[in-house]
Amino acid sequence: MIITATEFKNKVGKYLKAAQDDDVIISKNGRYVAKLTAVKEYEYPATQNLVGVFEKAADYCIEDAKKERLKKYESTD
Repeated sequence: MIITATEFKNKVGKYLKAAQDDDVIISKNGRYVAKLTAVKEYEYPATQNLVGVFEKAADYCIEDAKKERLKKYESTD
């Protein structure tokens, strides 16, 4: 599917949904400038299991990572 940049801007939600099934090519001034395509989960397997990569992470789980990340936002009043 080929659409203009203005059409994409005005109906972004529609085209994000359409990109799940088919590539969406965006043109501007008659030239193709971008391609919107769906990402399959299997395309980036390294990002799925980063916990456990480091030696000290053997006893580290996702919940621990979330707690540690949220600690920096806690108030110390």
